[in-house]
Amino acid sequence: MSGTSRREVQTTSTVEAIRMASASVLGSTTGLGYPIGSAIGTGSMLEQNSQTVSMNVAPLIFTIRDTIMASEGLELLAIEWDLVRKPGPGILPEQLVVAGGTEGGVGSHVCVLSWERGVVDPFKIDSYVKNLSKKIGDIETAIINNELNYELEGLAVMQKFADRLNSVLFVDMIDRRFQGSWDSFQIKTDHVDVDVVAKMNVYDDFTVLPPSMKILNRRSLDFKAPAKGDSVEHFKHRVLTPSAIEVLTKGVPETGSDILTELNTYAYAMEEADIAEAVIKILKEFLEHDSITLSELGSLKGKIREFMQFLNDTVEALDYLIEQHISSGKNFDVDGHKAALLADIETNVDRFSGTKKRLADEIVDCFIQSLDREVIGSEELHAWQLKGTLSYAVAYAKKVTQYFSKELDQYLVVSAAREAFFTALREFRQEILTGEMESTDTMLFEKFYAEVQSQLNAAFSKKSYEGTEYSDYTQLMDIITREMIETFKRIDVWNLISFADVADIARLEIQKKYSIPQPDGPLNEKGQAIMDLLNNFQSNVVDVIPNVADTILSKQFIRKMIERVNSEGTTLVAELANAVESAGEKSEDWQKEARSWVEGFEESVDSSKSDSEILLDLLEFVHELLGQAVSASAMADRVKSEADAKEAIYKAEFAEWEAECKDIENENEGIRKRNLERENLITEATRHFETETASYERALREYQDKLEQRRVAMDAAIPDETGYVPQPPPAPLEPERPLPLDSRIEAITRAHAVEQEKPFSPEPQPEPTLYHYVELRDLLYDKLSEMKERETGMEETFARRILRLQAGGIGAVDSISLNIGDDFLEYLMESRIRGLGRLLPRISRVYMRDPKNSELLYLVTYEYYADSLTVSIGSTFLR
Repeated sequence: MSGTSRREVQTTSTVEAIRMASASVLGSTTGLGYPIGSAIGTGSMLEQNSQTVSMNVAPLIFTIRDTIMASEGLELLAIEWDLVRKPGPGILPEQLVVAGGTEGGVGSHVCVLSWERGVVDPFKIDSYVKNLSKKIGDIETAIINNELNYELEGLAVMQKFADRLNSVLFVDMIDRRFQGSWDSFQIKTDHVDVDVVAKMNVYDDFTVLPPSMKILNRRSLDFKAPAKGDSVEHFKHRVLTPSAIEVLTKGVPETGSDILTELNTYAYAMEEADIAEAVIKILKEFLEHDSITLSELGSLKGKIREFMQFLNDTVEALDYLIEQHISSGKNFDVDGHKAALLADIETNVDRFSGTKKRLADEIVDCFIQSLDREVIGSEELHAWQLKGTLSYAVAYAKKVTQYFSKELDQYLVVSAAREAFFTALREFRQEILTGEMESTDTMLFEKFYAEVQSQLNAAFSKKSYEGTEYSDYTQLMDIITREMIETFKRIDVWNLISFADVADIARLEIQKKYSIPQPDGPLNEKGQAIMDLLNNFQSNVVDVIPNVADTILSKQFIRKMIERVNSEGTTLVAELANAVESAGEKSEDWQKEARSWVEGFEESVDSSKSDSEILLDLLEFVHELLGQAVSASAMADRVKSEADAKEAIYKAEFAEWEAECKDIENENEGIRKRNLERENLITEATRHFETETASYERALREYQDKLEQRRVAMDAAIPDETGYVPQPPPAPLEPERPLPLDSRIEAITRAHAVEQEKPFSPEPQPEPTLYHYVELRDLLYDKLSEMKERETGMEETFARRILRLQAGGIGAVDSISLNIGDDFLEYLMESRIRGLGRLLPRISRVYMRDPKNSELLYLVTYEYYADSLTVSIGSTFLR
């Protein structure tokens, strides 16, 4: 293992090195909204692809600029990134600065790479860019006034001026015209009132080239109370909105790498790339191989060393030949010079023969391509006029010879190890991922697989960035394996899963369950309703919730609330509710969400606090709530809460109906009891009547019998001798007839009227959407629970495979074939030719200003502590 030497010759001069380590990318939007741009510096390819580069960089800057303006009403003044590199050959940029300005309806920005920190002062270049915008605006006005065809002629004219203005800017930067210490006198960190301090967990991401500092998550967000002055008024101009804080704490730090990536694509010398490609072409011819297996590598090493000696001898001989040609004074067109050089090679058989001649012919052809790019037409030129271009090309040829052999060795070692790992990883994927896997398992596997693949790439890229060299692929594989084991321990799959992932799984399940025919047909009515509900919740996460947070904390809202409190004597909470209600054209979902936030804040706020403290509480409340509202589990909780609320309403209605039915039933039970008592009384009266009637009938018969006996006795009575007639027995008493049954029943009926039972009200039915909410809730929670259950098993599967990855990779080595053509050229492009890929951007400062108050300046500073980043956002009035 070894590092890279700094003693290698890289360019023809220090001036050229500085030019190669500098760049200027200009982007403008004309008054009519058309984009124009220009790029210059860091190699010939950047200028040849000037418009492509400038148009690719512009959206990255516009995203930051527009977000800050839309959310805070602030103008982006400048951004500074320090460019960190590991020790190595050549001069590379040390700072990336973006500055912008608007003048006369034309907005412009410039993105500059400087070879040294402090070469570009943000305020000086901002003033320059404003002046540049004015010039482009004047040119546009002239085009319109002269009635030129704007699209066909006018834009071309403005593009030429943009190229010219950017060239002047680039030269002025090289001449240190923008160097200064204006900010050190007028804006110091000590002078800034810090309003927000955010602490972020960060890591260096080597999965991309150039590498990037990535924000893992936010550790804390601390809003500071105003230090002095009118503490309530201070809230009118401090940075408040989640969108602005998100872009300043996450978007801006990561954008440096995005800008550098766009520049790195073209930031190289085509001459160097052409020579490297030509040498690779002859190498393949010499080895008679387009690719090499590791088993062949040992036998080919001798030939590779021989080829490198041929290359060194050839370039050295060409250097002498070119010097002779330049001093010859020959006068030809470009083709004539090429023919003369090739003829010189042909005659120098002792220096150029066999492979050396093939190398010399190809390299000379590269030299001539450089001339063709610079010389327009077929004019004749003296050889001495070609000195600059040819010397430049020879320098690149020497540069390629210095690193070619070493880079080829590293390419073979690194590519063998990389391909071995990835072969084993692909076999693992084919082994595990089958069509029978559940959607949850598939998603978890793909998340883990993508992360392991990404981290494996990152491990190799990190070694390349550090400049570490390895002589044996097994040694490299052993180191990478140990790093991967440690990296995998830190992977938290829940940092990789978003609500969108859970929603996608839910969609698959809805499709399976409710499609006709299953599983791929159109959804039925219920399925479509559930799908629409899911889409609506996802839309809330993406659009509604962030907009509610930004609107509540917008300067317009805060200023309106403060002014109303001051003028009307109301409370901030009341004015917050009023502001939400009068928010303008907002959707029903937005209004519903905003009201719930206002109600939540009203319940949590301490009314005894001062207005300044309440505003600070509002800031913390909104940011905390937003952070909770957009995670996968939080969104599932939101679905659950709404489903539970709807279910609770239905259950309450059902419970009320049940209670009402119970009351009615209690009343009906009394009615039934009383009606039963009446029936019992009637039955009892009837029984008594029947008993009395039976007794009466018996008594009546006895009475009649006694009457008959008395009559018989009276008829049989004969006077005695005295003439006395015996008295008949006394007449029996006639039995009393019982009261009629009807009168008895009538008396009972009068005393106990018949009562009718009360009817029950209809059973309440749930609202139609309740089923859809409950179904979606249960589906999401089932999937989240399933994920949590399967997560451990999937982690163990991957952990076991990572431990076996090296062994599996070494087993696959014999089948690995390494391309020494295009793949090797791309490796050279990334490792050597595109120099910006060796830089790691670290955000340093951001400047913003209030366009309505030019004296109000905002400063964002960034401090690094191991794996954390502290972001301080504040403002000051210029002295």
